[in-house]
Amino acid sequence: MALVTAIGAPLLAAGVWVFAASEESPLQAATPAAPLMGTVETAQRSGETNVSVKVQYATALSPTTQASGTVTAMHASGGSDVTHGDLLMVVDAAEVFAYAADAPLFRDVSRGSDGTDVAIAQQLLIDLGYLEGEPDGDAGYVTEQAIKKFNEEHGYGKNNTVLSRAAVVWIGPSAATVDEMVVAVGDSVSPGTAVFSTTASMSAIEVTEPPTMSADGPLVLDVGGTVVDYEAGSGYVTDPESVALIADALGDLGEGVGLTRLATPTEVASVPAPAVVTDDTGRTCIFPDLTGDAVPITPLGGTLGTVDVDLALAGEPLLLNPREVRETIACD
Repeated sequence: MALVTAIGAPLLAAGVWVFAASEESPLQAATPAAPLMGTVETAQRSGETNVSVKVQYATALSPTTQASGTVTAMHASGGSDVTHGDLLMVVDAAEVFAYAADAPLFRDVSRGSDGTDVAIAQQLLIDLGYLEGEPDGDAGYVTEQAIKKFNEEHGYGKNNTVLSRAAVVWIGPSAATVDEMVVAVGDSVSPGTAVFSTTASMSAIEVTEPPTMSADGPLVLDVGGTVVDYEAGSGYVTDPESVALIADALGDLGEGVGLTRLATPTEVASVPAPAVVTDDTGRTCIFPDLTGDAVPITPLGGTLGTVDVDLALAGEPLLLNPREVRETIACD
């Protein structure tokens, strides 16, 4: 039986379909590209950034008293938390308060004193309700009157205008958890006597940010689905409740990987990268159609394969393949 050999027609031989090859290449015969149309879409950007996180521990301390006398009352015990402004103990008839600060007082404070230590004393007086406003590190008349009232109410004399270090005990930069009491009711104390000991406790979550990290609004830190507030550039989470949550999420290792993101995602307009043109003059634009004028844009970021643009462009017509179908792609 004769075989049909027309170009492109099927050949049948021995029950097998055979296709004859055309002399014209499919690539050479391809039809010209057609315009692909779309619109400028909207997208949510959360600014996610991978970060390393690690639990930081406070150094164990043994807070000491500067008071002299007999302990007549104790307001702390093993396992209890001692926080800034707490009444810690009574020595003879004078009440002794705990305070938290970056550094301890190194001298008594009275009118005319100035410095960072004075600001620490002022902050304690503010927190105890004896002073108003913000600490300024300058002990003037108002601070003197606050000290006088404090002394009168807590056993340091009616006309005493000096805040003595004997009236306070530094517990470190933050609240302390008592590991073991060193002194008890009935014990005699003198300057330098340890009141209690602490154990190393979680103080912060260290966050290692990449050098290029930026934020356009408040951030959160997400570690395994546990989310807490985070301040960009700070490098730490210090809120005690947040520290505990992240430490629990990290488990026994105490370190791992998390991510930061915007607390409230921002809405942007987004276009596919092939729709964006940068011409020979360095101007950047998109096109609404095959023949329309260029629309200048300022890229605002994006993701792999997309470019973010002004949200005002959302919904506008967009030529998706300008390089393939337009005669000119100049952005003027």
